[in-house]
Amino acid sequence: MRTQRSGLSQRTTAQQPASHHRAGHSAGLHPEEDFDLEEDEEYYVTRPRTSARRYDLIQDQVIQQGNRTYHVRHGSPPVPPRQQYQQPPRRRQEYVEEEEERRQRRRIHFHPLVFIGFFLLAMIGGYVGLSAIGQAWQKQQDDWTYGKTRTYQTDAVVGHNNDSNSNPSHFIAINLRGQILVIELPAGDASKARSYHITTVQGNDGNPPVQVAFQDINGDGRHDMLVTIGDQGSTFTVMLFNDGSQFVSKLK
Repeated sequence: MRTQRSGLSQRTTAQQPASHHRAGHSAGLHPEEDFDLEEDEEYYVTRPRTSARRYDLIQDQVIQQGNRTYHVRHGSPPVPPRQQYQQPPRRRQEYVEEEEERRQRRRIHFHPLVFIGFFLLAMIGGYVGLSAIGQAWQKQQDDWTYGKTRTYQTDAVVGHNNDSNSNPSHFIAINLRGQILVIELPAGDASKARSYHITTVQGNDGNPPVQVAFQDINGDGRHDMLVTIGDQGSTFTVMLFNDGSQFVSKLK
């Protein structure tokens, strides 16, 4: 017996007991026999899964069949949760290169003039150091030659007290704590000794040695006295003139 209900053509048959193997269907309704609907999971309302997935619903459809109402939802397939992007592990070589680049960026870059300044300072320091070493060495040599109290002795014939080549006058030049003295023993006679105060070295800087030499400076035929104070390269000379009996700073 066939009937038409709610504008939909259906085939009805006598109700039979429901199959125990068709869970979810009403008794007496066998979709494989009574309906032309294609079995698909989309035609049935199922409980949504308790996950954080998101569905983009496009359309809801309601189908009325007999005393049953079916809600059909058409939509896109569930979108899997977005996985967190993980940066692939870097190789050790890449890490070393990046660290080297960071070190180079952190390096302080100096202007070329800075290096020139350091070079000049090094030269000045080297010069000062070498000068100090040279002065110390010269002082040691003077100690060996002239003693701690710088003393120099020589003989010369200057025409005083009838001195001669066989009996010359004796001269002693002394730096006595900065006081430059020359002692004359005419013809070697200590009883007639004369002392000449030449000059004073302030502070006795470097404790310079003293030397005495004789030369006819003014061309009068008599040997004048030249007193040289200091070492070679740093000396000054004091001249005393011979008046026939002694040495004076000026001739009358």
